Amino acid sequence: MQQLRKKVLVAVIMGIMLMPVSGSIAADNPAVSATADALEYNGKTQVATATGNVVIVREQATMTGDKAIYNLKTAEADMEGNVSVQQPEMNLTASKLHSANRNYVIATGDVRGVYGDKKVNGDQVEYYLDQDYSIVTGHGYLEAQGSQMWADHISAWFKQIKAVGTGNVHIESPADSLTAYANQAVYNQTPGSNDGVIHLTGDVHATQNGNSLTGNNVQIRLADNSVQTMSRSTIVIVPGNE
Repeated sequence: MQQLRKKVLVAVIMGIMLMPVSGSIAADNPAVSATADALEYNGKTQVATATGNVVIVREQATMTGDKAIYNLKTAEADMEGNVSVQQPEMNLTASKLHSANRNYVIATGDVRGVYGDKKVNGDQVEYYLDQDYSIVTGHGYLEAQGSQMWADHISAWFKQIKAVGTGNVHIESPADSLTAYANQAVYNQTPGSNDGVIHLTGDVHATQNGNSLTGNNVQIRLADNSVQTMSRSTIVIVPGNE
């Protein structure tokens, strides 16, 4: 029985440790260690469960939580209760974490992630490892390149530095003295370049250096602080603040 439990534990660990947002999966099956208060395995359902102060370590990645479950049939893994994932350039905390297809991760419950110089918060965050693509739902927050976005729903491509916010969008760019609100915002920037472009649509209201702009279709280029409107708009310029 003890030998069986060791084999099952390895299966649990290898499945769960596919969850950290690393962008790639090692092919050489690196060593894994785990510590938990208790372990159970159901041979009929092929579901293994580790409970109580679960700590799993794989190379430079460490995952902790109250409970971990791995289904050997479906290769789906779950961890719940004070979940934390720590690895170089990435930290994540959430109430629950689910992994499927060795490529898809979904975190729920006050999710807070830090990816290098980027931050993502929300009620739920879905992540596709092979695309470095995230979907944030509920109280979404994204911070990248010194700019911040709040929205009900955010789609973000980290390698491309692209984000789409929908619903109650609020953008802050302190370096550009810019504050903007809209129903939707699309942000694009070339990595390593100061060529950020924000395309705002739906009930747009933006302020910069005391000047203000309202409309329904507005494009702002951060490199030269230029503005282009594609709908009937109103701009108020305060003398001396151009």
